[in-house]
Amino acid sequence: MKEIVTIENVSFNYHNRAIFKDFNLSIEKGDFLCVLGESGSGKSTLLGLILGLLKPNLGSVKIFNETLSNNAFLRQKIGYIAQGNSLFPHLNALQNMTFCLNLQGMDKQATQKEAKALALKMGLDESLMDKFPNELSGGQAQRVGIIRGIIHRPELILLDEPFSALDSLNRKNLQDLIKEIHQNSCATFIMVTHDESEAQKLATKTLEIKALKQEQ
Repeated sequence: MKEIVTIENVSFNYHNRAIFKDFNLSIEKGDFLCVLGESGSGKSTLLGLILGLLKPNLGSVKIFNETLSNNAFLRQKIGYIAQGNSLFPHLNALQNMTFCLNLQGMDKQATQKEAKALALKMGLDESLMDKFPNELSGGQAQRVGIIRGIIHRPELILLDEPFSALDSLNRKNLQDLIKEIHQNSCATFIMVTHDESEAQKLATKTLEIKALKQEQ
């Protein structure tokens, strides 16, 4: 299978604290990798390294066999779904959902049509399209965030504890939606979670990260 993410011999320190040392990871096309670990173990740091937001002290991180840094074309192949309500507060729901496509210069009418179709599939009524993030429920806002992260049909989708702030019903519904999206696409998913049952439900592979023992 084609490798989508390749991490080789990566070491990364944050405020003189070692987070990763000689860390290696290979993620293949179509994988759904769930990254488990306690708070502070480096789960979100791993996503930051893959996204190119953080740079390793040593080693290399490659996406689609290329370095992500300052590569706008590669960034268009990546979707990111954050924890909680990460929507742009000055944009309404529809504007948030179409943000990535608008950046790519896509036709405005076509992007809105695509967003509304996805919203309907995710149980978001068209009456919510003009609502701003502070007017949406937690479940509604998270659905908008998911649409924003997948609307441009990325080949790699990163999720950082996307369901942790939701009640059990909304959590189950969105887990089912993410699983359906994975099963019906060729995309590769990497999701950070602390919930082992969630990982068992969604993952094709799991990785547990443990905090490194710090040298005195």
